[in-house]
Amino acid sequence: MKDEVASTAGAWSGGAAAVEGFLRRVVADIGRLPHVGVHHAEYRHYGSGYASYVDVFVTRRAGPDIEGLSLALCRLAPFAALFRSSSLHEMPQLSRVADGDLPGWKEECRELRHILDRHGIALLDSRVLALPLDPLLRVETILGDPPYRVFDAWFHWID
Repeated sequence: MKDEVASTAGAWSGGAAAVEGFLRRVVADIGRLPHVGVHHAEYRHYGSGYASYVDVFVTRRAGPDIEGLSLALCRLAPFAALFRSSSLHEMPQLSRVADGDLPGWKEECRELRHILDRHGIALLDSRVLALPLDPLLRVETILGDPPYRVFDAWFHWID
């Protein structure tokens, strides 16, 4: 499996630099939300290797900075996944995908979905992300093991 842009819509039709600029604008819009703040966004592939996503750690505007959610914005297609998180810089895991509104985060989740919808990014749930890939496909990742899932194709990292 190659890490190539898999969509020809919007920013994805302009290649990696256009996608990066687009995702930076999405993160900036998230940072302007009334109830959600961007604590950190990792664009540098964690300093080494390759991440197929931008990792965004969001917190409540009115709350402790340590409590937050991770949002993975896919670099390959207009997809995102939201993860229950307890600390900054947790690698995405299928088992932590947040489906629906998380308890205590209803307004924040609504705001995030609104921004993603406005930018044409689909927020994928665990039902979709857990679907199996063709067993002949190989995903270069240290985040998962065969048999690979849809999650592994869109949200992977290799050092």
